[in-house]
Amino acid sequence: MADPPPTTLDDYAADASVLGVYQRVFAVLARESHAMVESADSVAIDEAILGAFAEAGPTGLAVDQVVAACSRFSPAQVRRRFAVLRSYRAVEKANDRPHELYYRATFAPYVMLLFLRRIRDSGGQAELHRLLSLARMSLDDPQATEADARSHLTEITNVFRLLANPLMQLATSAAIEELREQARPLLGNNELLTQAQEYHDAGAQRWPNLLPLCGQLRMALAAYRDAVSAAARRLLTHAGKTRALGLLPPERWRSFARHSDAATLAGALDGLLFDAPTPLVGVEELLDAVEEGLQTEGSRLPPPRPRIDDGPGPATPDGGDSERARLTAIAEELLAGSHRVAVAPLLDNAGGWPAARRVLSQLTAIHHRDELPYALTWGDGLRIDPEGARTWVSDGWFGRVEPAAGGDDR
Repeated sequence: MADPPPTTLDDYAADASVLGVYQRVFAVLARESHAMVESADSVAIDEAILGAFAEAGPTGLAVDQVVAACSRFSPAQVRRRFAVLRSYRAVEKANDRPHELYYRATFAPYVMLLFLRRIRDSGGQAELHRLLSLARMSLDDPQATEADARSHLTEITNVFRLLANPLMQLATSAAIEELREQARPLLGNNELLTQAQEYHDAGAQRWPNLLPLCGQLRMALAAYRDAVSAAARRLLTHAGKTRALGLLPPERWRSFARHSDAATLAGALDGLLFDAPTPLVGVEELLDAVEEGLQTEGSRLPPPRPRIDDGPGPATPDGGDSERARLTAIAEELLAGSHRVAVAPLLDNAGGWPAARRVLSQLTAIHHRDELPYALTWGDGLRIDPEGARTWVSDGWFGRVEPAAGGDDR
């Protein structure tokens, strides 16, 4: 086996430069001496330190100034994270001289923090779209070389393999809860697959020597499609056909609702059972309200008195039926001169539920007195008001009735 060629000074300088950038980028992922990022607080402290350096300008900051600028965090935590960033040269001395007190920050760690946050928010899909776009622009460049295309093909192939492998593992052996939580950002990437396929076709057409690498990219894309299909199939099996709403973007559901007829929309809801709104009060409270309305206040009758010829006594309204007179007065007060009123406004005007319950019991008691010319009727409508004191009220009307000849017309 031939010995490798000797390393030149330029090669060593290039390798050292790459190593320096690599160390700076992965400073937030350090694993030595409490350098591992174990919580969101560590990332927030790193961002605060780098932000303080950005505001300080070219003169830099001393360690104590950094601690003062990050006063919302513990000084011990700030000093520990500062030491980690300094050990990985994410923070360097402003001047290379002994006993230098001022430091300055490099941009690479902050770029890495932004990158990590974007991956957390979008699952890395936006970065992959940008990677494919840049690779396609490089491919269309007349000055692009076969070596550049080979490097891009290898990178994109590895990306899709790293996407497919964990997704297939989640789809086949992970718990359904873990699949719902982690696989959702990796689904619905038809545009990404189309973009990768277009890049594959363009590269294979321009450089036929890259067909073996293009074949590996095709296999990686096929593995990713299979993993997405397996994950979606398992989610649909556990969630039901109409409940896996997160598998499609909201725009797709809006378009479906706008352009579908009534039969199609009804078919989407076939098999679903919608419960009626929960009443504000229980059954026992409603029965108590009705019983309260049916009770009479003058339940104790006076003892019989002997008939004497002292003349007629004081007349009582409606033949002495005080309860009938009281209910009549209540009915006239509720009608306020109208022939018929809706029940919902009466309950609204009463105020809170205890007062509205009293009105409802009075209406029910008046309705059940056949000798009174009033009736309470109910319809099929329903008024919904989630913010009101009564979340729902059935359509009802209370009004006068004209007694028909020979009997009651109610």
